[in-house]
Amino acid sequence: MLNEDIVNERGERLLSIVASDFAVLPAFALVIATLNDDVVLVHNPRRAVWELPGGFVDAGETADACAGRELREESAQCVDDLHGVADIVISLPDGTARRGRVFRGTVTQWRPFVPTVEADDCRTWRASALPVRTSAIDAYLVRHLT
Repeated sequence: MLNEDIVNERGERLLSIVASDFAVLPAFALVIATLNDDVVLVHNPRRAVWELPGGFVDAGETADACAGRELREESAQCVDDLHGVADIVISLPDGTARRGRVFRGTVTQWRPFVPTVEADDCRTWRASALPVRTSAIDAYLVRHLT
């Protein structure tokens, strides 16, 4: 359990950060991608927040493949050294719990970003100076896993 109450804009609460259990397929993946020690964040226009690239694992997909796909789809960036660093457990507003996996990787060459429905901006930020409207869970993960 955490010593802080971390709740994001959707009412999801971060319950724990645990060692990755690679025998368990998580429901979603998040990516902490860095470029020159800065963190890649995308702006979600529906929620009006900055967040880590990520999303749900599709049927038949591995968590690693999901992480790479979501990073490319939402930010246009790629990493060569993508690796799982931790699993997180969140509670949803309805009281159910969901497990996700957090990945890290290094962007070696910045690719041009094209806005989409899911992300209308993509930038890098210092981990110590994230934008005010950064999703609370993602900000916590950046501070504790970079």
